[in-house]
Amino acid sequence: MVVTLESFAQEDNLHDLTHWHDALEVIRVVEHSMSCVVNGIEYVLHKDDICIINHGQLHRICCISGKNCTFQRLMIDPSLFTADRTVYQKYLAPMLTDETFAHVRLKSGNRIAAEIVKVIEEIADVERHGAVAFELQVLSLLFLFFQRLYQYYCALKGQPASPVNPDVLLYRRIADFIYQNYGEKLTLDAIAASGNVSRSKCCAVFKEYAGHSPIAFLNLYRLQVSAGLLKDTAEPIASIAAACGFGQQSYYNRLFLREYGVTPKEYRAAS
Repeated sequence: MVVTLESFAQEDNLHDLTHWHDALEVIRVVEHSMSCVVNGIEYVLHKDDICIINHGQLHRICCISGKNCTFQRLMIDPSLFTADRTVYQKYLAPMLTDETFAHVRLKSGNRIAAEIVKVIEEIADVERHGAVAFELQVLSLLFLFFQRLYQYYCALKGQPASPVNPDVLLYRRIADFIYQNYGEKLTLDAIAASGNVSRSKCCAVFKEYAGHSPIAFLNLYRLQVSAGLLKDTAEPIASIAAACGFGQQSYYNRLFLREYGVTPKEYRAAS
């Protein structure tokens, strides 16, 4: 529930895999330009542009300017608002469960964008100073954010909505299988079978939405998980490699070096 100021470099593009989560994500560009890819469609964002990504939607961000792009990120857990069931069911649930309301892109200068920027900055300021019971003030600002978002949602209701692409749901189902079983010995046949599709269809869907083959995506996710374990635990590197599905540590070391530019040992030392 915090606003973070983050910097994203060109090399980070390799490690930000297409993903989804339960939180609603708000991104506001602070410096330079970036790309936000939602359900396979790319949107270019410039300074003060905002992208609001609904929960459960496929997305990834990319730096496109050749320079580090700086942005604010606000992650909102919808469960914070379920205490008042009337408010949640009347206003939040329709937006959060509407698959056609995948994202909102607001250009700099847009009235609602300006109001949302103001809310984001106020939240960041409140959290930075940490006054007594500041969490209650943050919560009130988040209600204000959702009020503005609901107004925008209502304005869009009369416009024709794009149909939900069934391949997005297929990708999500197969990717979830990989997330749940990355530590096992997975083959392309097993990955495709998790979605009840052919190998060629599975590869086509991953190429479209992840930009990688299913096996490449699997290995990149394994590396991502292992990087977190290297940073946050003292587990032996050989144990981490095995837990993440790499049968041979030498193969793991080669892949890690290729993707991160350092060995697992060097990565851990620098963390």
